[in-house]
Amino acid sequence: MYGWLLVFAQGYARESANFEKIRDISPDGKFAVRISCDSEPEDAQKIPSEDIKAIELISLPSKRAVANLLPSNHVGTHFEDITLVWSPDSKWCAFYYSAPRVGYSTVLRQSGAKFKVLNKPAELMARVEGEVRDEYIRPIKWIKPGVLVLEQLTVLRSDEDVKLELTAGLDPKTGKFKVLSKKKISADSETDNE
Repeated sequence: MYGWLLVFAQGYARESANFEKIRDISPDGKFAVRISCDSEPEDAQKIPSEDIKAIELISLPSKRAVANLLPSNHVGTHFEDITLVWSPDSKWCAFYYSAPRVGYSTVLRQSGAKFKVLNKPAELMARVEGEVRDEYIRPIKWIKPGVLVLEQLTVLRSDEDVKLELTAGLDPKTGKFKVLSKKKISADSETDNE
C-alpha cells in the first residue's frame, strides 16, 4: 500500500509541476526576481496574478530566496505592473506592484546574505490635500545607492490628478528610509524610467 501511495504522489507531483520565471537580474548578476506558479502559464510574459504563488528575490546561481517580495495576503489576488528597480551597486532595490486603486513601493537593502525590508509599503508617500480615490507610488531610478526617485500619482475624488516626484533615502537623524523631498510635476508629463 505504501508503494502505491508513493507512485500516486510522484505522478501527482509531475502533473502539478511548478513553473518559475527569473527576471530583473541585478547589475552585478548575483540576484534576480523569481515569480513562481503551480503550473506553466499560457504566456510567460504576461502571467495572471491570480496564478502567482510567490515573488521572491533570489541569489544566483543557487536560486536561494533572500527576500519575500509578495505578502502572503496578496497571493491569489489581482495585481499587476510588477516592477523591481536596482541600485547601480546591486545592494539596494525597490519593489512595486499595483492592486486596484493602489500601488506602493517597498525598499530593500542587502544585509549579509539576505535583503532587509526598510519600509512598510504605504510609508513612502507624500500627503495630498483632498479625498484620495487612487494612489500609485512607483520607483523610477536610484540617483546613487541609498537615494531613490519615486513618482507619486494621486487621483482625487474630484477627478483631479496630483503628480509628485519624491526623493527618498535614509534619514540621518532616525536611520529610517523615508521621503526626504518632494516636488509637484505636471500630471501629463512622463518621467524617464531609466
